[in-house]
Amino acid sequence: MDYSLGLNATGTYVRVIQYQQSFNGDAYLVLYLLPSDLYLFIGYWKGFELTIAAGSWKGCNDRVLLEGVGAHLLMDSVPFSRSPRRHMREFLVAIEDHSRTLIAETEHEGWSLLSWRGHLHYLGRNHFFDLHIDNLPKSFNEIEAWTRQFVTRMKESKA
Repeated sequence: MDYSLGLNATGTYVRVIQYQQSFNGDAYLVLYLLPSDLYLFIGYWKGFELTIAAGSWKGCNDRVLLEGVGAHLLMDSVPFSRSPRRHMREFLVAIEDHSRTLIAETEHEGWSLLSWRGHLHYLGRNHFFDLHIDNLPKSFNEIEAWTRQFVTRMKESKA
């Protein structure tokens, strides 16, 4: 099997963070790597956080590099800023049990859920992971257009 980067790296990657208190629910990290070289990275914990970053990604050797813009849209800690800012993240590409996984080797300070270290597991090339959040894409086919609009909106509000 060919596990090189490029189109083979595209798809949906997810991490579920289980919290001890069941009433708080789980938190999710969802990363979409699109064939158009766009990415959409979402950190969501219902009632506590919604952080989104988007931009372009590239594969380089055994790494996936994300570079874009993002913002905390909901945060349970006060004060927090909704102001857009630069987003950069790097993942090591690994194969575990014949499936690709992306590993964040270091914490990315200041990005809350998006800063977590550890694994994001591959779900599939065109898999849509529905977080049931208003104003986010409702299908895999909506992700690219939504991501382009988000990046444009973030860049305009930074100016």
